[in-house]
Amino acid sequence: MLRFFIVLSLFFLSCKKETDRTISIPKNSKSILKKISSHDLSPWQKSKINWKQFQGTTLSILADAQPAFTALKPILPIFEELTGMQIGYQNMEQMRMRKVIRIDLTARAGIYDILPVGVIFLGEAEQHGWLEDLYPYIHNPELTDFDWYDFKDISKQSLVLCKKNSKLLSIPFDFSAPIFFYRKDLFKKYNISIPNTYEDVILMKKKLQAAMEKDGIKDVYAFATRARPGLGDNTWTIIPTIRAYGGDILNKEYLPIFNSKEANQALKVYKEMVTGYGNPPDARTLHFYEIRELFKIGKLASTILASHFFSEIDSPEKSPIWDKWDAHITPGGPVSRETNPWAWSFAINSSSKNKGATWLFIQWATSKETAKLLKSGGAPARMSIWESNAYQHLNAPGLIRSVRWILKKGTISSVEQGIPEFSQVGEITSRAFSEIFYGADIQTTLNTANKKVYKIMINGSSYKN
Repeated sequence: MLRFFIVLSLFFLSCKKETDRTISIPKNSKSILKKISSHDLSPWQKSKINWKQFQGTTLSILADAQPAFTALKPILPIFEELTGMQIGYQNMEQMRMRKVIRIDLTARAGIYDILPVGVIFLGEAEQHGWLEDLYPYIHNPELTDFDWYDFKDISKQSLVLCKKNSKLLSIPFDFSAPIFFYRKDLFKKYNISIPNTYEDVILMKKKLQAAMEKDGIKDVYAFATRARPGLGDNTWTIIPTIRAYGGDILNKEYLPIFNSKEANQALKVYKEMVTGYGNPPDARTLHFYEIRELFKIGKLASTILASHFFSEIDSPEKSPIWDKWDAHITPGGPVSRETNPWAWSFAINSSSKNKGATWLFIQWATSKETAKLLKSGGAPARMSIWESNAYQHLNAPGLIRSVRWILKKGTISSVEQGIPEFSQVGEITSRAFSEIFYGADIQTTLNTANKKVYKIMINGSSYKN
């Protein structure tokens, strides 16, 4: 009976509302399927894995609305033919997906076998035992061909994001971090240099906006990036800015330090970067999906967005500016240049009744052979893909350099390393930052938020005394 009510709750949560994003399968999916219409299974059959060992099993997956997941859907028939299993695939907007997953996990219902998880969630998941440790599956020769899978090819930086207390809780599927996207045609036309620092972004947006307006262009804005409050929303780009100025959210003991003078200066610069002349009038409330859309349709000249955004603007079918952009690593601060690596990764629900079969799916979905098919829909964490010529067709050398830099050198703040307290800390800091963008005194606001976070962390499990 309990399982019935859980399923009913998940059904209502998953029902589409008018506010949901419309999910569309990439237009190049048909061409992908055409190329593999014969279902050539040899790339995967070269392994020493018995792919048919769970034949007849049905697996369920709940996926986010990101391009990488929508690109995966049309090639699922390959996995089904390879294994004799069936995949029940559901795709929904990110915030709703998180709610649905939480209901399933807290109830230990095991409705979804395959879970896409964000790295900030892993601390809480590990604390409650919601996810399987994947190391036993990786080192089981009945389930994994270690040499064929080439585990070492997966970026070490991305794998760090997926570990907690010596457990590997997930495998990276789509890897990204904030980078600077810009319209190379507009930057060239108006003699605008790529900003090297955050202060340069402020100067750039004013100069570019003035140049465009002088030229009669009044419906394109120079710059926008995340500013609105929300768990993991504005914090994703603000935290690397604070770190670039020598600050951070938490210290080594996991106590808050974001009311420092370094954080104050970083927030002062960030505020000027996301508000005022050169920004869209509603810049403080734009969702990152809306920022993506503005750049995608040619209404935004530059932005700091997730590196995997390139997959939404890589063809004329997807964007009118598909051949007019490039990217660069994030601006730097007076102390360092930072970004904020993120991995959408696949995990096994510890309440699943099909754990071995689920691992076969994860191994298939994150393999090099599958990554080659998904290169136009996402950004795999496999070094070999980015070191090859797989993305040369984009004519965006800056993007390739940026992603290689992230894969090799990108590090994250301690607050985003999957601590159990992240949900509370993330909400408090995010709202404080937003208040600053609306005119609240920077130091007073940071002091107040810092005290709130201190109470949480001093009583939390992450605190190291």
